[in-house]
Amino acid sequence: MVNMTRHTWPIERRKDFIRIVAYITIATALIFVVDIYTPLGIMIWILYLIPLFLTVYLSWKYAPLVLTVVFILLMALSLFLSPRDILIEYALLNRVFFAFILVISSIFIEEYISNAEALALSEERYRFLIECSPDGIIVYQKGGIEYVNPVGMRFLGADRKENLIGRDIIDMIDPEQKVLVRQRLDQAALGARMIIDKVRLIGQDRNQMTVGMSLASMFWNKGTAVQIVMRDGRIDT
Repeated sequence: MVNMTRHTWPIERRKDFIRIVAYITIATALIFVVDIYTPLGIMIWILYLIPLFLTVYLSWKYAPLVLTVVFILLMALSLFLSPRDILIEYALLNRVFFAFILVISSIFIEEYISNAEALALSEERYRFLIECSPDGIIVYQKGGIEYVNPVGMRFLGADRKENLIGRDIIDMIDPEQKVLVRQRLDQAALGARMIIDKVRLIGQDRNQMTVGMSLASMFWNKGTAVQIVMRDGRIDT
């Protein structure tokens, strides 16, 4: 089963979810109380946007729509409970207009949550495919390894990812090929798609292995990186 929570939501644990719900409840109650005890001419109800935007941190994507309905009902109730310093028609018009703003805002928030959920699902599926790939896959950025899949770990003779993260893959290539591979990595970082056949690796276990490498530019952690795909032996062009 795909776990979307880790990628999509800043709030993961149950106690954090309850904490955000508590913030929304307290904010809503305070706004409603203040709205009741202030004249209708003071637009306190605009503060309902605060708990509405807090719903972004909830993993229930329909929360903004449900809370919008609650806020509109509270606004309607406070219309009759608040002291009046303006015509009731004018106060009603103001609240209808703001109810419309709330609905539009909640639709945008719900759409954002749906998009974030879809992106998280896509990322999780892609990560699953990479982790299960028969090819060695490395993300190389700023002179160091940022990511390596299990097959890539085997190619580089490591039993833990932590032993490879931050290491320069050039250090694990036969000295006679280091200049060539460095040049190809620099070209790939600029957008070129490169293939290097019969690259001799010297793993951390000191065993040697010959692989074919396919290099391509990619976006990683808000910057440009190179994805290295390694296959045992050679890569067919």
